[in-house]
Amino acid sequence: MNKSNGRTYLFESAPVSKAVWTMALPTVITQLINIVYNFADTWYVGRTANPAMVATLGVCFPIYVIMAAAANLFGIGGSSMISRSLGQKKVEKARQLRQCFRIP
Repeated sequence: MNKSNGRTYLFESAPVSKAVWTMALPTVITQLINIVYNFADTWYVGRTANPAMVATLGVCFPIYVIMAAAANLFGIGGSSMISRSLGQKKVEKARQLRQCFRIP
């Protein structure tokens, strides 16, 4: 399998279950790490006994989660668009999408 086939295998000929797990697993792991980090951060800040600091974390974390969700939306949506383009044998469109989403 040459480099080009390795890049398109996941989108063109991999089983759907493997493709979904390959794309979704890193996203889920990243979100879990962020949640654990937030718990540790809240615990650390909570030890200062300053309720304003803890309240700030309570406001900032949901904003951060929304931003991460938007990033995941574009990342997963972009891979879906590339997959559909490759499935339709529109290789040039897939290349343009890859450059648009800055996928190596």
